[in-house]
Amino acid sequence: MNLKTKLAAAALLLGSVSMAQATTYDVMGEIFEPNAAVFNTTFTGTFDWNGTSLSNLMGTMNSSMDSPIEDLTLNQNLQWSQTGSVVTASIFKENTSDVFAGGGYATGGMYKFGSNGNMGSPNDAPNVANENAYFSFSFDTVGMMADISSMVYGDCTAEGLMMMGQVCMTGSSLGGTMGATPLALSISEVSAVPVPAAAWLFGGALMSLFGANRRKNVLPA
Repeated sequence: MNLKTKLAAAALLLGSVSMAQATTYDVMGEIFEPNAAVFNTTFTGTFDWNGTSLSNLMGTMNSSMDSPIEDLTLNQNLQWSQTGSVVTASIFKENTSDVFAGGGYATGGMYKFGSNGNMGSPNDAPNVANENAYFSFSFDTVGMMADISSMVYGDCTAEGLMMMGQVCMTGSSLGGTMGATPLALSISEVSAVPVPAAAWLFGGALMSLFGANRRKNVLPA
């Protein structure tokens, strides 16, 4: 194996080893819905946290205005930020963060995106309704402690709309359109994903090859 080939192999190895170790967590949230027709709103999902970044957040959230309950898949447009040791993450049904009238997903929104914010006038704003939904939560990276007060959800899908199809189901610590407030939020570790042992074995073999090449270069002709 010539030096050029060895360098290429080393680059591939470094690429795999440089991937930070990630840990997968389960996240389960429940929001009390005193005025819902069926059950509380719940979110069940998973995400990866490697100590510096959050990825692969996805899960399902029920739409409790409808019976039988329809589970919404939330796996689009991951948004996350970190302030100090606290991480806040949001995941959406559609590949956009526009949930409420006027755009965005600010806590306290109630009319669906694409409406003009008037229960009696359906979808006469210039935006096309997307019937989006989302779930947000926060946790402290020190101990991976969930912050129940941070939990927010919005359901502007057809199954979660009220009052002439304009008002979304929402819930947060500030209340919501269904009188909804956070009830429970838990985060638990699933598994660590270390660098494969085969990569370390390959690395040792590669170092041996470099050593052999060096010895060959210094031996007299």
